[in-house]
Amino acid sequence: MAYEKFNKNIIFKLINKDKNTELLKTVPHKEYLDLAVIFYVVLSKDDESLKCKLITNEIFRDWVATVDMLMEDAVENTPRLLGLKIRGILTTLADILHDDDFKAVAEEEDSDLPLYVVTNRNSMHGAAVLLYRDLLKAFAARKKSDVYIIPCSIHELIMIPTVECPGIDPQELKNLIYYVNRNELREDEFLSDNLYFYDVVKDEITIVD
Repeated sequence: MAYEKFNKNIIFKLINKDKNTELLKTVPHKEYLDLAVIFYVVLSKDDESLKCKLITNEIFRDWVATVDMLMEDAVENTPRLLGLKIRGILTTLADILHDDDFKAVAEEEDSDLPLYVVTNRNSMHGAAVLLYRDLLKAFAARKKSDVYIIPCSIHELIMIPTVECPGIDPQELKNLIYYVNRNELREDEFLSDNLYFYDVVKDEITIVD
C-alpha cells in the first residue's frame, strides 16, 4: 500500500526507551533524550475517542518511506489531529474529580501556583506534545523564562517557569518524580525518571543531572 494513502494520518507517541527495548526492535522509531518516538496511523476519531494502529516494521517495509518522513509528517499531523491543552494544576485536578465548586476556586488559585499541566485534547498519550513544533519556545517566550518539565506519565507533562518559582530545587523535583513513578503511577504509564530543562536562550531541552 502506498505511503501517501496514510501520511496525513500519521501521529507520534512518546515512550521510555529503556523500558521498551523489545517493542522498539519491532517498530520504526526515533530516539529523543531518554525517550523513544513511535508512530501510529489514525484510523478514526471523534470528540471522545481515537482509534489508531501502531506502525510496525512489517507495515513500514511495504512503504516507500523513511523514519525521517514519518517524523516530519507526524510533526504536522499530531497537533492538528490531537490538539493541545495547557491548564493550571488545580483546574486539572478539579476536572478529574468532576467537582464544579472546586473548579471555580481552582481557576482563581491557579494564578498563584505556577504549575502548568500540558497534554492533548483527549489527555491520552499527551506527553507527546513535548515534540510539537515551537511549543516550548512559545511557552517560554510568553513566560519570559526557562522551564522545568516534569514527565508525569505518557499522558501529560507539568511545565514550571523558573521565573515564577525562583527558589525551586531541581533535586526536590527529581525526588518527587522518582517517588510518584514508584508509588502513584501504573507501570504501563511510566515515561521517565528524569527532570528536563528548557533553556529559552539556547532553544534547547536537556536532562537535568
